[in-house]
Amino acid sequence: MSTIVINVDDKSSAKLFLDLARKMNFKARLLTEGQKEDLALLSMMGERSREPLLPVESTLNILKAVNNYLVL
Repeated sequence: MSTIVINVDDKSSAKLFLDLARKMNFKARLLTEGQKEDLALLSMMGERSREPLLPVESTLNILKAVNNYLVL
């Protein structure tokens, strides 16, 4: 299965795409801003889970460096 995300600027365009998808027998729904943010976060978490893990010390060193940079 593939997924397509289409961002539209107005409700009439959203209705047009939604109606078209449904007429073609695709599952389609509108997402709220909160739902889009939740899905993006879940996607990022999934990507992160497939990356090799860094030792805690490396992560802490990176955070300290960022903190020192921001404090300047």
